[in-house]
Amino acid sequence: MINRLTSLQQMMFCYLKLKEHKMLKTLLLILLTMIISSGPQIFAQKKKVFCRYSYDNSVHYGKVEGKYIYQLNKAPWYGGKITGTKVSLKDVKFLSPSKPHVIIGLIKSYSDSWKGKTPPKTIRWFIKPSTSAATTGDDIIIPLAVSQLKFEDELVIVIGKRIKNVNSEEAEKAIFGYSLGADVEGNPDSYYKVHHEPEDPNKAPLTLGLKIGDGFAPFGPFITQGVNWKKSMKHVHIVNPESGKDITYEHNVSDLMYKPAEIVSQLSKVLTLMPGDVIFTGSAKAFVVGPGDKVKMSIDGLGNMTNKVILKNK
Repeated sequence: MINRLTSLQQMMFCYLKLKEHKMLKTLLLILLTMIISSGPQIFAQKKKVFCRYSYDNSVHYGKVEGKYIYQLNKAPWYGGKITGTKVSLKDVKFLSPSKPHVIIGLIKSYSDSWKGKTPPKTIRWFIKPSTSAATTGDDIIIPLAVSQLKFEDELVIVIGKRIKNVNSEEAEKAIFGYSLGADVEGNPDSYYKVHHEPEDPNKAPLTLGLKIGDGFAPFGPFITQGVNWKKSMKHVHIVNPESGKDITYEHNVSDLMYKPAEIVSQLSKVLTLMPGDVIFTGSAKAFVVGPGDKVKMSIDGLGNMTNKVILKNK
């Protein structure tokens, strides 16, 4: 990454030296103004893309370049190096791009969720087990306890180093990259119907309990570095040819109320975060999905993911 301060100092030095070249000084002054006003984005980290995949009965981490995956000898957050083996993207089975020890999700983290109300200064969250991890192409299976699911499209933070009790600056350095994901939960309304129970006055405990299903946190298939998440749009398309369902939705990630570094810092003061752990940053809208629905989602610069919802009797 370019040292932004050093570069600006060098340009200022050149500016002061150009005493007799008024036109060059004017051009350099314009360039300096553009750089300072644009902020650190102009010196942003080069985009890099990583994944985890299965090929020829073996599981590997890889670096994605164009249409190919270059195999790494270990996870990228542990300094994985390219081995010299490459495979085509179309020839592999993608796996969740990390093996998280813990999966964390945020609640009501978007400004749309607090219209007319005052949001808290700090985040609210829940935990999912590692068995909730999945990725694109994996079926989302409706558990027997419910007949429908709820789906939320989300920006995902991927942790790259072990941290505990860190400030925002240290937390920023601990973010390895970003991915896209879906927070899936069993629909509480369908739970009451399946069990022939009246609705609880407070649904919150049941709602959180229905978030822990197997495969209920698909994310990936890529982890991307050097992407400006603030300028990304989320896109969702839910289709079901049999029922005629066809839903399209878009939302701007910039409406996220908390900066990723703040999110990571706050969570590090509750529990230890490990490399590969993921934080789903929440969504402004949830969609009810059922058997046969195909959910396609994408976030600008982070790729896309497709999952089908299926119902198994046992």
